[in-house]
Amino acid sequence: MAGRPSGSGGELDDWFGELDEPLAAPAPGSAEEDADDWLAEPSRYAPRRPLAGGPQLWLIVGIGILLLLVGLAVGGVFSGGGGHATTGTTTTQPTTTAPTTTTTTSALSVPTTTLKPGDTGAQVRALQRALKALGYSPGAIDGNYGPSTQQAVVRFQQASGLTADGVVGPKTLDALVRRAGP
Repeated sequence: MAGRPSGSGGELDDWFGELDEPLAAPAPGSAEEDADDWLAEPSRYAPRRPLAGGPQLWLIVGIGILLLLVGLAVGGVFSGGGGHATTGTTTTQPTTTAPTTTTTTSALSVPTTTLKPGDTGAQVRALQRALKALGYSPGAIDGNYGPSTQQAVVRFQQASGLTADGVVGPKTLDALVRRAGP
């Protein structure tokens, strides 16, 4: 080998150097030929036999795995339900919501006495608020039973099938209570 000192007590094996003598082929049928020829005849060392069942077995195994996965999916294993079976009962959790400022007809206060044009006060304001909430605009909510409040009462009475006289009598009060709620 180049660059190495010679005479150091033995020859170094030079794997990359040139061969000093050509390799001789092993004699046919010898043990040396059988040992070197491990790729030529694989059936001597590892006989090839088809697996039991062959492709049919793999098809059956594949179908079995597919059926198992379908069964698990139908059973709800993959639904992410937390591992609890449902029994058909539904529980609801209370929720907290911000209060709303919308006026509902069930929270309306209606007058408790009969009213007529020219009346004033808190009962007239309650009437005006109820009429406005029901869609019959009485004008300004000022506590004065004036012409605009009277016109709103007439429209309400007509829509309710009452005598449209513009006076809030017992029948008009009952209709207001039913429409406005308790």
